[in-house]
Amino acid sequence: MKLLLPLVLLSTLASCTSTRNVVNNPRPSSVMPCRDAAYVNKGLGYVSQGVGQASTSVVDIVDDGSNAGGKVVDRQARDYTNIGMDAAFRSDDIAFRETNRYTDYVMDTVDDTATFGSRFIRRWPGVATGIMQRGMVSTKRVYQSALYTYGETVSRGLFGAVDIITPPEPKSYMVGSLNDLNGGYLLPGSSWHCRLPELPVEPEQEVTYGKNPVTFSK
Repeated sequence: MKLLLPLVLLSTLASCTSTRNVVNNPRPSSVMPCRDAAYVNKGLGYVSQGVGQASTSVVDIVDDGSNAGGKVVDRQARDYTNIGMDAAFRSDDIAFRETNRYTDYVMDTVDDTATFGSRFIRRWPGVATGIMQRGMVSTKRVYQSALYTYGETVSRGLFGAVDIITPPEPKSYMVGSLNDLNGGYLLPGSSWHCRLPELPVEPEQEVTYGKNPVTFSK
């Protein structure tokens, strides 16, 4: 801006001086757009060129600096990110491996414990029930032998002695006769409730050889 103002003043003075030297010029200001403007633009061109160069330099510096910084930041960010992600992946792999290892150990222990418990439950109660079964069989042998001996004793001893005395066959009129069963009665002795059979009033005639039988009148 300090350089622009002297250039404008110099061009104005030059135009005024040249205007005075023009003879018979009805419009002295006509040289301003034709000649003075070119000098002003030429002077200002140096200024704008300097300003443009400075601005371009600043922008170049910003562009190159940001580009360089971006490359450094991007590279370093990617490197450290890769380091972090590699650590995360490896940590996950380690955790997964160790978790599977100890989980397999725990589950194998659970399976072995279940197998032992199952075998224990199947074997030891079987011993108790086997003892019980064999004890029952042994007891059965003892009391069956005792019952067999008792039966043989009663059959051979008591009934053998009873068979010595054979009771007479009861008559039909005796109470408790076994013949009552033939009459449709259910139990012996039930004929006592019924009418006893009639006995003959007249005695039977005695038959003798050579003599007339004796008869009795009613």
